[in-house]
Amino acid sequence: MERDEAILIVDDEEAIRELCVSALEDEGFHVESAASAQAALALLESKHIDIVLTDLRMAGMDGIELVRRIRESDRGADVVVMTGNATVSTAVEAMKLGAYDYITKPFALDDLIGLVGRLVERRALLVENQLLREQVKGKDGFAGIVGNSPKMRELYRFLLKIAPKRFPVLIVGESGTGKEMVARAIHSYGPWKSRPFVPVDCAALTPSLIESELFGHVRGSFTGATQDRQGLFRTADDGTIFLDEIGELPLELQVKLLRVLQESEFRAVGSDVRIPLRARVIAATNRDLEAAIKNRTFRGDLFYRLNVLTAKLSPLRARKDDIAPLAQHFLARHGDNSTPIAGFSPQAMQRLMAYDWPGNVRELENCVRHSLAVTSGPWIELKDLPREVRSAEPATAGGRSLTYLEDVERRAILDALDSTSGQRLSAAKLLGIGKTTLYSKLKQYGIEEAAEKTAG
Repeated sequence: MERDEAILIVDDEEAIRELCVSALEDEGFHVESAASAQAALALLESKHIDIVLTDLRMAGMDGIELVRRIRESDRGADVVVMTGNATVSTAVEAMKLGAYDYITKPFALDDLIGLVGRLVERRALLVENQLLREQVKGKDGFAGIVGNSPKMRELYRFLLKIAPKRFPVLIVGESGTGKEMVARAIHSYGPWKSRPFVPVDCAALTPSLIESELFGHVRGSFTGATQDRQGLFRTADDGTIFLDEIGELPLELQVKLLRVLQESEFRAVGSDVRIPLRARVIAATNRDLEAAIKNRTFRGDLFYRLNVLTAKLSPLRARKDDIAPLAQHFLARHGDNSTPIAGFSPQAMQRLMAYDWPGNVRELENCVRHSLAVTSGPWIELKDLPREVRSAEPATAGGRSLTYLEDVERRAILDALDSTSGQRLSAAKLLGIGKTTLYSKLKQYGIEEAAEKTAG
């Protein structure tokens, strides 16, 4: 089973590194290795690492200093120290500096795997607890993002994991899926949330002025530059710069952005002064960048620089459990308090659930606003919906249309099967129902075939 966590083994003994790498890769982890603390720090700068296992005694920089550097860097990685001299003093010193635990050489591989497993469980529990706290206190969902489907909960967990880390993030998803809201959530849950968040619509920038907009310019650097200008990278300072629709950047600007990410510095147009890059870079696109690379409209080296951490947003049609809460959210946001609307009729909600929403959450919001404008109340009825939504075919089973609640139940079962790779017993446990009840529901809604395909 492939695991999400990335592990770095640091030891100047090649045999130890190879043994640890092999054992942890067999457990499904992504594993890197380094022969020195200096090499480890270089890897931590360029790659996302969750857990570091380091020897204490190494030539040059020792493991204690490496632990200190990792804690100071705010990379969010947990550290386990491996020591051949199991003295209390070295272990205590490492723990005081922030190491999670230590293991004594020579160790059994089962002990190492068990220790890493406990650490992974602890990290997952911390994320789950934080997610629960945020949902309890949040009136408008997770950082303003509404949705509690399995796909969205998985996304929230991922955002909480990556928020404290300074690596670039690439957000991919169709138009209208909320990429900027996700970028703001990453910023708001990180340690730099009080610093600026600067959104940049790369598609809206004038091609001739993009470089000046991003990096600034000095007076006289080109016609019309009558005074110095601070670019958006400088405005972001040590906060976050969000490059929306990064796939629309011209190739010549892609080269310059790549250089900025590689060298962690930039220059204003017409200036020789190098300015350190302090901002975290988050980029987003609705384009298939890998296809764009093949078509030579996007640079592969820039893609790999941006693609250190990737957040993939599901379209609304793939998480229909979120349609009802989103619709109610938009109803509350855009409704007129003087003539309140109670909600959606069962028939109207059934059509909202049946529609595929090619424009995603943005289209749903526009649909609710349209319905509020034309309804005579007290409920939004089927006739109040836009024509394309009214004409959506409702879900059926056994030749009849499903009620709204039946459709919700049917989709919950499909989501559970999807989350458990078609394992029916696991899906039943996830849903909190018995295996017999699940089989009955599969037959009732005519989805045995879908379940078989999911399992396959």
